[in-house]
This record gives sequence, structure tokens and C-alpha cells, in this order.
Amino acid sequence: MRRRTMGKTLLETYTTGTGQFIKVHTKQDCVGPFCCIHNPSHHHMREWPTHWRTDRYLMERVCPHGIGHPDPDHIAHLPQAVQDSESVHGCDGCCVQEVKEWLSL
Repeated sequence: MRRRTMGKTLLETYTTGTGQFIKVHTKQDCVGPFCCIHNPSHHHMREWPTHWRTDRYLMERVCPHGIGHPDPDHIAHLPQAVQDSESVHGCDGCCVQEVKEWLSL
């Protein structure tokens, strides 16, 4: 990652798991205990590639089947009022831990 100054805000260039180059906050500017870019929580999708949805301003994790699932750490940073609506996606069940465990049986 490369740091760049825009006014007083420092930004870094982040390469998503799908090869996109996006400008993001620096690690020093992270808010809260987890960040989908700098410090993902221990959710079961954390090893899946990240993908930035420019149409929704949403970070997703792409499952092995190629489906984008909203990153739980990104959703946690959104206002409570929009967390449910921003979690809506074309789901194959991979993002639900119980379904993932069942599929692996």
C-alpha cells in the first residue's frame, strides 16, 4: 500500500482480492476493533477475496462460487438503520456459517 495525502486526509491505495485499486483510509485512521481492510474479524469469510462495489459503496467477499457477499466488518461500520438493507444480496448460502458447515458434510 502506498500513502497519499489529499488535503489533511491520508489515503492508501489498496488492492482488493479481485485486483481492483481503490483509495482507503490508513491503518492509523481505522475506527473500532475490526476493519475489512486492515484488521478483519474472525468471521468465516475472512480468507475470501475482497471486492469493492462502486455502485453500492460496499465491500464484499467473493465466495468460491463467485458470489459477492457483504463483508460483515464493513456492514458493522454502517449506520444501524441501513445495515439490514445493505446486507441484501444474491446469496447462495455461503455467508451463513451454519449453511457453510452443512455444505461441507
